[in-house]
Amino acid sequence: MLVRLRGPISNCYLLLGERPVLVDTGAPGDLKRILAGLKQHGVEPRQLALILLTHGHSDHAGNAAELRARTGRPVAIHAGDAPLARHGDSGVLAVQTELGRLIRPFVNEPFTAFEPDIVFREPFSLEPYGIKGHVVPTPGHTLGSCSVVLANGEALIGDVLRGSMMWPNKARPHFFCNDPDLNLRSMARLAREGLLRCHPGHFGSFPASELGRFTSTADGELLEFSGEAV
Repeated sequence: MLVRLRGPISNCYLLLGERPVLVDTGAPGDLKRILAGLKQHGVEPRQLALILLTHGHSDHAGNAAELRARTGRPVAIHAGDAPLARHGDSGVLAVQTELGRLIRPFVNEPFTAFEPDIVFREPFSLEPYGIKGHVVPTPGHTLGSCSVVLANGEALIGDVLRGSMMWPNKARPHFFCNDPDLNLRSMARLAREGLLRCHPGHFGSFPASELGRFTSTADGELLEFSGEAV
């Protein structure tokens, strides 16, 4: 079961399986909301098996240090974004839209720095943590972005794309992206997973067919790229 914990500017997700896993930790100031969300769904903080970050920006890693202190559970992040966690800083926010330029000063908050417990580079299974699914690197938005692919066809995609602010079930490019070409390859990688629905880090979810609007030719064929997303 997947539960969206909606925040003022970003989403966290609670995965409920044999053991619960928290994906992302919101922006600084979201801690009480996250703890309330856990309680609402019958999860005590120390019952968490893992805290996984889709990337190291402050609106996703903003409460990781505090949640680790309260839960005693490991925090996992891709090696590409581990330096952001260690410095408590989002690093480069490469603007892709005019709205992104306007909101950048308001989303680039410092957060409590921490040393990650698990730093990974390759895909790995979540089954040891009680969840039927796996984590795949999906860089582009940041070097160390990753996504969670669940066995039921749903995926938590961080900021690979965002949901639409106005239209339900529609995907939009994120306001910030450090490497758009690499991000496109990550979208194609996700499209090959046979997904049913994508749950982004911002705004609402959308059918996985939306990935095809960004990664398919006019004839509907999946674009081929000269290399996997790493």
